[in-house]
Amino acid sequence: MTMHENKNAFPAIRTVRSQPAGQRRNVRRVQAIAAWLSVAACGTAQATELTISWQMPDFPPAIIGSGPHKGTGYADVFLRYFIERTPDIKHAIEPSSMSRVFGLMRQGELVCEPSLIKTAEREQYVDFSDPVEFVLPHHVVLPVRLLPKLAPYRNAKGEVDMSKLVRDASLTTVRQEKRGYPPPVLSAFEAAAGQKNIIVSSDDGQAAFRQIATGWISYVVAYANEANWYARQLETPLKLAYVPIAGIPEYTIGYVGCTKSPWGKKVIQRVNEVVAKAGKRPPWVDAEAGFLDPEAAKRFEVIYARHSPFRHQK
Repeated sequence: MTMHENKNAFPAIRTVRSQPAGQRRNVRRVQAIAAWLSVAACGTAQATELTISWQMPDFPPAIIGSGPHKGTGYADVFLRYFIERTPDIKHAIEPSSMSRVFGLMRQGELVCEPSLIKTAEREQYVDFSDPVEFVLPHHVVLPVRLLPKLAPYRNAKGEVDMSKLVRDASLTTVRQEKRGYPPPVLSAFEAAAGQKNIIVSSDDGQAAFRQIATGWISYVVAYANEANWYARQLETPLKLAYVPIAGIPEYTIGYVGCTKSPWGKKVIQRVNEVVAKAGKRPPWVDAEAGFLDPEAAKRFEVIYARHSPFRHQK
C-alpha cells in the first residue's frame, strides 16, 4: 500500500492555545483515536492484499518454460491475460515441476497452477476454477509404422481399448507419475501395475517422445498438441500417429488450481470473474488451436463449436 503524506489528515480537529486544559485533553483523545483508526485501516488493507505464487512446470505446449518459445504456451497466454486484468493482485511466477506443485499443495502452501486436469484425488487438496482450457484429449501416440499393432485393440470407431492394449507385452509404454490421466487410461495403468512393459517415470513429456524416436518405447498416452509440438521440436523424420481412446470425451477441460483453503477460493473467484468476461473465444483458445497440425486443428474447431464452455458468454 502506498502511503501519501497529508499534513492535515484531520482538518476538523484543531488545537487553540486559549482552550482550557480539559478541552485540550479531549482534543488529544480524539486525535489519538483518529490516528489509531488510520493505522488500523492501513493494516486491514495490507492484510487483504492478495498475493499469488504461480507455480509453472515446463509442460509444453501448455506452459513453455524454456527455449526460444518460452512464454508462448496457451496457459502462458491465459496467465498474462489474467495478470493484466488484476492489477490489484501481486503475482509471483516461479519455475516448478508437477511433483513440487502437488507437494506444496498437499502441505497447505498457498500456491496456484494455471493448467491442471481435475481428478478425484486432486480435489482433496486443490480448489479448481470453472473451465479455462479446451483441448483435444489424450490419444495413443506412436510411430505410423506401428499402427497395425493396434488393430486388435480398436473398436468399430477406431478407438483403442486401453485395458487390452496395456496387456500386450510386446508394446512398451511410459506412465508419467504426475500426469492427470482420464479414468479409462488410469484404470488400465493401475490394473497393469508391475508389468515390465509399463515403465513408471517422473520425467517430462519430452523424454517420452525421445524414447519413441529412439525405439525405446512403442507408444505414449499424450495430448494431440503434445504430439505435434514434440515432433517439431525433436526435428525427427519419424512420423507419428495419434489414435483416439475408447471411453473418454472428444475434448478435455483444463482448470486453474489453487491450494484448497479460503485463500484458494478467493483466487479462484477472481479467475472465474475474469474468464467469464473473456468472450465466446478467449485469446488462449487460439493459442491452443495453433499447436495442432492442420488436420487436428480442423477437428478442434468442429468440436469447439459443439462443446465450448464459453459459447454462452458475451
